[in-house]
Amino acid sequence: MSQRSLLLALAASSALACGPEPAGSVELQQTVAELVDLGRAMALEQSAVALCSGLDPAATPEELATRLFADLSVDIPCASLSSLGATELRVDFGAVGGNCNPGEPALAGAVRITFSAPSPGQRVATLSHLDLERDGSTLAGTTLLTWGPEDTLRITSELRLASSSERQLEIQADRVQSDDEGELRLDGWHRWQTLMGRWAMELGGWTLRPGELLPVDGVASIDTPFEHDIYVDFIGEALGGVAVRVNGGRKDRVFVVDASGEVVELAEP
Repeated sequence: MSQRSLLLALAASSALACGPEPAGSVELQQTVAELVDLGRAMALEQSAVALCSGLDPAATPEELATRLFADLSVDIPCASLSSLGATELRVDFGAVGGNCNPGEPALAGAVRITFSAPSPGQRVATLSHLDLERDGSTLAGTTLLTWGPEDTLRITSELRLASSSERQLEIQADRVQSDDEGELRLDGWHRWQTLMGRWAMELGGWTLRPGELLPVDGVASIDTPFEHDIYVDFIGEALGGVAVRVNGGRKDRVFVVDASGEVVELAEP
């Protein structure tokens, strides 16, 4: 279905729903598709966040920049590193299809990282995404990393995603994450704007595994542009993808999202 057809279908569904009518099937499936594109943005953002994951926030901003430059020189020797001052550096992965392949799928573009100390006990890294690209999706914007207690990171974002599904999202996010043996634990919120309107999501208890677009555990409450509240329960791996239970006011619907982002509804037994 084209985006124009989808907009018309959702608008018609909303027009028919005078008052608190449940969300229709088109809106439920589109909500899952929105989560997939958010997953693409988070995966790109996390590629940049992970560059700073081994740093000791007790160090000064100057020490953090020097340590990261040294670490990346060893860990990603194919990347072009530039020191932009005592507390700032740039990491350039090159063009799509180039020789630098810091991960699978390959990453292209660049990120600029600036360290600061707003207060004596606080360290912040500002990550500027310079058209980071992977698997057909491109990310621009800014992420702020603030180190917190018990090895947590607070991540606040102002992002723009041009997704591989030929959609554009303007994204704001604020979440707290921790790393548990390679899996990310996430709580927070996301707000985003598309041609359809404004979306808002509260997320809790997410478990996100490397390479997955969606979490394998956790819940979300989503306000759609069509004045519906949709509740999402991530119920784990299924049929080569991640299963998602969605409810917009009627009955539960279950979808599976594969690694490419394709969304398929499971038939009722």
